[in-house]
Amino acid sequence: MFKQIKSAIIWTYIYRFRSLLIRLIISLLLIGFIEFIYRDIIEYLQLSKKLEYLFYVIVIKWTLIILIIVYFLYKLKNFVKNISKKNDNKEIKKLQFIHKKMSKKEIRTMAQKIIEQKVRK
Repeated sequence: MFKQIKSAIIWTYIYRFRSLLIRLIISLLLIGFIEFIYRDIIEYLQLSKKLEYLFYVIVIKWTLIILIIVYFLYKLKNFVKNISKKNDNKEIKKLQFIHKKMSKKEIRTMAQKIIEQKVRK
């Protein structure tokens, strides 16, 4: 049973953060592709004895890798910001709904229900 719960939790998070996971996988694939091309270029430069271009190739490789990482971190920041905005909007809507012309009796019964739910947990 524990495995089923664990699996359900994992799949829930995968579904919730699927766009972020897709970006992460694409970023890792791009970095792997850059590394593959880099190795080929290094081998070619060594065989053709043009080692003076080696510095430029290394700079280009690390520039591309750093740009990919910065892009992913930027998207991660925006993703977290959007989640917090959505949660704030939901809470504001709940509070607005609660405060719409409710009598004291309705507020009291609602508070009792909330207290009972917390006690049960």
